[in-house]
Amino acid sequence: MIKIAAMSELHPLIVETLQNDGKVILTITGTSMLPLLRHKKDRVFLIKLQERPLKKHDLPLFVREDGKYILHRIINVARSGYVIAGDNQCVTEYPVRHAQVIGVVQGIWRGSRYISCGGFLYRAYSILWVSAYPLRRLYLRGKQFLHRTIRYLKYRNGD
Repeated sequence: MIKIAAMSELHPLIVETLQNDGKVILTITGTSMLPLLRHKKDRVFLIKLQERPLKKHDLPLFVREDGKYILHRIINVARSGYVIAGDNQCVTEYPVRHAQVIGVVQGIWRGSRYISCGGFLYRAYSILWVSAYPLRRLYLRGKQFLHRTIRYLKYRNGD
């Protein structure tokens, strides 16, 4: 039986499980991590944080100051925290402190296929995706402009 629960309800259970060296699998919601993670289709395999700081390209699950739970990619590591952005976003969050992080993704379940975050193809994707951040920003802004223009033209023509 599958039960849907709010992350705020699951938080204590997730933290306790991870602290006891357990592993947690969560289904992803939202589109901020497209094309890697698909809304309500893909699942992530979370593990406990190690004592070491996270690295560029890691996928931490963290809690924002407003209480929202976010899973985004680290695109840079700075002294006061991590610079984080979704793969489908052109806006960064900074600083995300290590204390805000609940766990880190070790792998992804896409249907019945498991993708390890330590695998060659995943690592190549991560490096290329983060390296292309400036171009991605232009692409996403252009895509947004195109969608708005099409909507405007449809509205103007009475479609």
